[in-house]
Amino acid sequence: MRKYRVNASSVVRVEYGIELLAGLAHFSETAPMVQDFSQLNDKLDAQHEARRALRKPLLEARFHFRFIEHRVDGVIRNAARAAEMADGGRRGVVTTAAFPDGVKIVVAPLGRAQVKQTRDLVDRLVHCVLPAVDAYRAEWLPKLQDALSELEAAAGAYDDARAAYLFAFNAERGLREAHAVAVDRLMGLVRAAFPRERALQDLVFPIVEDAEAELLDEPASAPPAPPPVSSQPV
Repeated sequence: MRKYRVNASSVVRVEYGIELLAGLAHFSETAPMVQDFSQLNDKLDAQHEARRALRKPLLEARFHFRFIEHRVDGVIRNAARAAEMADGGRRGVVTTAAFPDGVKIVVAPLGRAQVKQTRDLVDRLVHCVLPAVDAYRAEWLPKLQDALSELEAAAGAYDDARAAYLFAFNAERGLREAHAVAVDRLMGLVRAAFPRERALQDLVFPIVEDAEAELLDEPASAPPAPPPVSSQPV
C-alpha cells in the first residue's frame, strides 16, 4: 500500500480517492468503508473546483490594479510637468510644494506604496496655503483626487479577490489534511480486514507514480499583496 506524498495536489488526492473507493467497494469486507470516505473525497473535489473558479477573477483584478497604477503614474508625471511650467519651466514654489522630493519618489513605488505616495501628494496640495499654488491646485487637484480614487478602488477590488481566493484555498488545504488522515485510517482497516495478505491489501489501494504524486496544481501561495489600504491619510 502506497500513499500520495505530503505535497500532492488536490487533483492527485481526489483521483487517488476515486480509485481507492473502487477498490474498497470491490470486497465485501471493505465495502462498508466506502460511504464516509466517498463524501470526504467529493468535498475535497468540490472545494478544489470552487477555489480554482476564484483564480481567474484574482488574476484579472491583479492586472486591473497594475493597469490603473500605470495610468495614475501618467497623471502624476503630467502634474509634475505642469508644476514646472507654472514655475516658469524650472523647479520653483509650485513644484517644491507638490513634489518636495521630486516626482520619481511618487511614481517609482508599486502596489500599496503607490497608493500611499499618491495620497500624500493629494494631501500636500489640499493643505498647501501658498498663494502661488492656488491656480495650479484648482486645475490639478481634482485630476489627482480622481486618480487616487481610481487607484484605491482597484486596490480594494484586488484585496477582495485575493482574500476570497485565500479563504477558499485554506478550506481546501484543511480538506487535504482530512483526506490524508482518512487514507491512513483506511490503510489500518484494510490491513485488519486482510491480515497477512499483502497482495490483496496492495490491490485495494492505487498504484502511486512518483511524478504524479509530486504534481502541484497551484502556486506556493497567492500573488503577494502590498500592505492594506487605509481609508485615512497615512
